[in-house]
Amino acid sequence: MEKFNLQFLDLLKSSLNNGTYEGGYIDSQDLKQIYHLSEIHHVLPMIYSALHNEECFKNADEEFKRMFKQVALRLVVSQIQRSNRFLELYKILQKENIEIIVFKGIIFRNMYNNPDDRMSSDEDILVKQEDYDRIKDILCSDGLEFIEKEGNECAYFCKKTGLCIEVSTSLFPVESKAYGHLNKVFENIFENSININIDGIDIKTLSHEQHLIYIVFHNMKHFLHGGFGIRQVADFSKYIETYNQFINWEKFWSDLKILNYDTFALNLIDISLKYLGFDYTKAIYPEGVRDFNIIINSKDYYINSDDLINDILNAGVFGGSTKERKHTALMTLNAVEGQNNTNRFKAIFPNVDYLKGSYTYLQKHPILLPIAWTQRILSYLKKNKNNTTSYINTMELGKQRIELLKEYKIIK
Repeated sequence: MEKFNLQFLDLLKSSLNNGTYEGGYIDSQDLKQIYHLSEIHHVLPMIYSALHNEECFKNADEEFKRMFKQVALRLVVSQIQRSNRFLELYKILQKENIEIIVFKGIIFRNMYNNPDDRMSSDEDILVKQEDYDRIKDILCSDGLEFIEKEGNECAYFCKKTGLCIEVSTSLFPVESKAYGHLNKVFENIFENSININIDGIDIKTLSHEQHLIYIVFHNMKHFLHGGFGIRQVADFSKYIETYNQFINWEKFWSDLKILNYDTFALNLIDISLKYLGFDYTKAIYPEGVRDFNIIINSKDYYINSDDLINDILNAGVFGGSTKERKHTALMTLNAVEGQNNTNRFKAIFPNVDYLKGSYTYLQKHPILLPIAWTQRILSYLKKNKNNTTSYINTMELGKQRIELLKEYKIIK
């Protein structure tokens, strides 16, 4: 791993634990690399908080320091505005007797030392089917713009603050062959919900056990769509440290094992221990084990997070660091859906469901799929001209990421 990656991780660790940076002196070139990593992983305010008092930063170029500070402050201020706006809207929905469950976003930020340093561009809420349409009139009448999406999922956007509220009736799209089945773990989700007080307001959210399981599943969902970033690992470790005493660990590991997600979760813990200062005593591991070293040394579990941390660092917050990485989604999704032999074909000729968001005429006329394929290929060739490097990189990266799915036993 490159030195600047290790320094970036150590800065993040010091921010998460309100501790001291111990990664050594950072030269000007590595500072620029760290800034870039902070951007693509959406942790720039957290890194700035850990870095700004370090000697290496004080000695850095004045323009670079000023730019870093201005961006960090702007992100924090905009996050405060979005959070305040969301709490206002939550109270309005409460008064209208609409039962909603808030997950991720503001719930996760509440775990951090400086909540507004942990950015989130949107807030996710779950509603009952009977309230899905009713919520539209309420939010739009309060100035939000309706954004239509597929299935039982939509979004509302506040132009003034930049807040986006994503509304759905299930945690995962039920039509997805890759992860639609994960919704079974979250049956009776409203009955099992709990309240967390944030700024004097009781926010209804997932039970702690279900929320931790959801983090694991959500990370894998984004892995299949290009990857997930180190902030998602931080959310996982912070959740355990904050709410470990409320989690039924036996059920947690049992639910993960049934779906072959236990190895993946154990390697997330390994990354948290190695790089984020995670306190391993806060968790209980499979079969009631309390010492993670026993898990590492056991022949019953596969712990080797080196390949995973490299993929995470290269991915960015939602796997959007490069266009090649985004394009691998078709290969990884098809691999999970049991269609390994058609990965190359599917990457070039996706199905209607994958393309109807970009080619809206497919929503009413799916028979026009061949035309969409042709448009897509011509558009790709126009952008890349005669350069085949991007295609080759996509295929090679896709193969590597499928091997990761096999390594962590998500697929065989």
